[in-house]
Amino acid sequence: MKKHSKIFHIVITLMMIVVGCKPDMDINNPKAVGTETYYTTVDQLKAAIIPAYEAIIGKVQGTYARNFYFTLLARGDDMDHTFKWEPMYYDTYNTLASDGGITSGWKDLYNGVYAANLAIDRINNFKGTITDDQKNQLLAEARFLRAFHYMHLCEMFGETVPLLTTPAKGTSDYYPANAKVGEVYAQIISDFQFAATYLPVKSKTSDVGRATQGAAQGYLAKAYMYRPILELGKTAEFDKAAVELKKIIDSKEYSLMENYRANSLDKIGTTVWAKYVTIGKSDMSGAINCENNSESLFEVQMVNGPSWLGGDNSDSWRFQEVGMFDGTGGSWWNLAPNPKTFNEFEAGDPRKFMTLWCPGGASYYVQEKRASGTMVDSATNWQYWMDHLSSNKNLFGMRKYVRDWKVDDIDDDINDRLMRYADILLMYAECLHETGHDGADRNDATGAKYYIQMVRDRANKVVPSEQTGLWYQSSPGTLPNVDDLLASAPTINGITMNNIKNIIQHERYVELCGEYVRYFDLVRWGMADSKWLDLLVHLNSNGNVDYRWNKTKSMYYPFPQTELDNNKNLIGNSAN
Repeated sequence: MKKHSKIFHIVITLMMIVVGCKPDMDINNPKAVGTETYYTTVDQLKAAIIPAYEAIIGKVQGTYARNFYFTLLARGDDMDHTFKWEPMYYDTYNTLASDGGITSGWKDLYNGVYAANLAIDRINNFKGTITDDQKNQLLAEARFLRAFHYMHLCEMFGETVPLLTTPAKGTSDYYPANAKVGEVYAQIISDFQFAATYLPVKSKTSDVGRATQGAAQGYLAKAYMYRPILELGKTAEFDKAAVELKKIIDSKEYSLMENYRANSLDKIGTTVWAKYVTIGKSDMSGAINCENNSESLFEVQMVNGPSWLGGDNSDSWRFQEVGMFDGTGGSWWNLAPNPKTFNEFEAGDPRKFMTLWCPGGASYYVQEKRASGTMVDSATNWQYWMDHLSSNKNLFGMRKYVRDWKVDDIDDDINDRLMRYADILLMYAECLHETGHDGADRNDATGAKYYIQMVRDRANKVVPSEQTGLWYQSSPGTLPNVDDLLASAPTINGITMNNIKNIIQHERYVELCGEYVRYFDLVRWGMADSKWLDLLVHLNSNGNVDYRWNKTKSMYYPFPQTELDNNKNLIGNSAN
C-alpha cells in the first residue's frame, strides 16, 4: 500500500492539473476529470478505493497520522499524559465537544466512509467489462474499509453515529440523523462478512498493504468480541468470533516473527549492534525489512516522502509524541507508559525492554560534535533522562515504534501495525476460555493455554539483533510456561494469575502494549470502571468536586460540537 499512497497523490495532482486548465468557457468541460467521468476502467475502480485507505492515516491528522495516539491510547490505564500537555482531556473522561482531536478524528473517519461509499456506488454501477470475481473483490475491499471506519466511530462515539451507506447526492444527504440502536453493528458485521468471503488470502495478492481475507476475518472476529462497545448492552459473541479466528490459524497464512521488535520497526539489523547503529544512520542495506511481515494482518501504510507526494500528510508523528523523553532528539513526550505498565511485565520478559525505555533497558544513540569537529555516537539511557527531567520521573518512554538513534525529522514512515497474529492467537485463547475450553495443559491444541503458550514462547526467544549488553541478545527469556504460571499464581498489579482469564488479560497487556487495544479491552471486560473510580477520587482530593461520572457517559467521546451546530437533525450522545 505504500506504493498506492504515492499513486493516489500523483492521481490527485494530475486531476487538479486537468481540472485547473482553462475550459474554453464551457460550463461543462468534456475533458475535465470528475466523479461522473473518471470511473471508466477496472484500474480506475481499484484506484477509487485508495482514498478510503488514506483516511486511516488522516488528511486532517485525526486518525493514525497523529491524534489517534492520544484519543485511543490516553484513556487506558497503561499510559499517562506528561507535564508537557496540561490539561489533556482525553484521560479525564470529560473531553470537551469542541476538542480539536475528536473533531478531526470524526472528520477523517467520515471521509473514509464517504470514499468507501463512493467506490461501492461506482463499482455497482460500472458499465464497462468486469468479471464477477473482480467486482466482488473490489466491493469486498471497499466494504472492509467502510466497516473499519465505522468500527472506529462506534468505539469512539457510540452506536448512534449517523449510518451512511450511499454517497451524498443532494443537500438533504449532508444532514443525516442518528442511527437506530443496533443498525451500525449490523452493518459492520455484514460488511466484514462480505469482505471475508470475497477478499483474496495474503499469499495470493501482490497488492501489499491492501485488505486481505485474513484481515477481514480478524476484524469480523474482533467486532463480535467488541459487541458490548459497538452495541451497548449486548454481550460478546465469542462462539462466532472463535470460528473466524480458527480460519485464520488454519490458513497457515500467518506466523509469529522470531523477533518481537520486528513488529514495530521498518527495518531490523542483521549484524551486531555496533554496526547496526552505523548502518541505521546511513545505509540500511545491512538490515531486513519488517513491514507487512508474516505476522501482520493489517497495518497503516506510512509514507514520509516529498511534499508533492503527500509529504507530512502520510507519515507518522508517533515517536515524537509517544516515544522518547522530553527534549531527547527534539521529542515532545506528551503521553508515556506509567509505573503500572512497567510493573505488569514479569521478571525475565524481554518484551519489557523492547517495549519501554526503562531501567536496565536499551540505549538511545545521538551524535555529538567533538572539539576536533568530528561527529561521534553518544549513548543515552533511562538514567540519563531521569537525571535531566524536571518532573514526571515516575513515567517511562515507549521504545515500541521508535528507532534507537536520533533522526533529524520530527516524523517518520514506520507503519503502525493494527492487527497482527499474536493478537489473533490471544483473541482465540479468550474465545476458547469463554466457551469452556481452557484445555488440559499447554500442549492441548483444543484449549486456550496452547495459544497463550505460543505467544509466551516467542517472547522468550533470543534476539541476536538487539543492542550489545541487553541480556536477551545472547540468552533466552525466563518466562514460565502457562501451567507453571498457574501453579505459582503470582500477583501482578493486584491481580493473581490463578485462572486463565487473568492470564489472558495480563498477556494482552504486555504483548500488545501501546497498540491501541488496552482501553477497549478494559471496557469489554468491565474493568474500566475501576480507573474511573480512581480518577474521581483523585479529582475530588484536588478539590474538583464538580465532576460526575457514569459508565455510559465515560465510555465515549462526545459528538463534535461543530457537527451538532451544523446538523440540526443530529442529537449528541450521553457525553455531550
